[in-house]
Amino acid sequence: MSDVSQPFTPAPTTKPLTLRMMPMPADLNPAGDVFGGWIMAMVDIAGGIAAIRRTRSRVVTVAVNSFVFKQPVGVGDMVSFYAEVVSVGKTSVTIDVEVFAEQNPTDPRLVKVTEARLTYVAVDKAGVKRQVPAEPAPAALHKSCPCLPDKEAVLQMMPMPGDLNPAGDVFGGWIMSMVDIAGAIPAIRRARSKVATVEVDSFVFKQPVSVGDLVSFYAEIVSVGDSSITVDVEVFARRNPENPEVVKVTEACLTFVAIDEFQAKRHIAAV
Repeated sequence: MSDVSQPFTPAPTTKPLTLRMMPMPADLNPAGDVFGGWIMAMVDIAGGIAAIRRTRSRVVTVAVNSFVFKQPVGVGDMVSFYAEVVSVGKTSVTIDVEVFAEQNPTDPRLVKVTEARLTYVAVDKAGVKRQVPAEPAPAALHKSCPCLPDKEAVLQMMPMPGDLNPAGDVFGGWIMSMVDIAGAIPAIRRARSKVATVEVDSFVFKQPVSVGDLVSFYAEIVSVGDSSITVDVEVFARRNPENPEVVKVTEACLTFVAIDEFQAKRHIAAV
């Protein structure tokens, strides 16, 4: 019988989830917290995703209000960026972004990190301002998204040019590493401890991923043993803002083992 993982907590805001990421040690500042510039960059990307969806075109950032950091972010926190269009002009859109972090798996808590308001201008392929089209009907948006899995989107990320392989597609290793992180998130929540990956089944890549795609990683616990947790992960990419479509990229099943501070296996308590 499956042990289905549930989200850490109900969504802390009514805004749509736009990005969800887990910062790594390379994102730290000298004080040992996640660099504020990393958070600001991700806020800009999150706002840009909402703007691109609304304008159905490329956008450029033209204004950002002040950031007030309410809580520090650490390595291993799951950082969620929620973004919503608040106004639309002839060529511009204004987006509100709120950022929350899940912290401390042994005694979980959810904290608000920051919020910001950003303005973007829609541009064509030549970089010239273009008019924002009328908002599409909900039925048209629904057609662009097939039935997605009944799992939580534990990660949502947008690959950058540095993630490309020599052929110009996103490196398969980038996707595999993100699948490992995505699978670890529900495992950490369930174990309430660190986990180590011990097994991954085969990856079959059904579609390439490109820069600018929004890649979503859906994960669900399928079984829990004495010290191990098995998680299913499915990956989808949303692409082509002018004519949006969602395609399945890959899927995998991963097994993790709960470990203590000495890297030894530990028992997973019953729910």
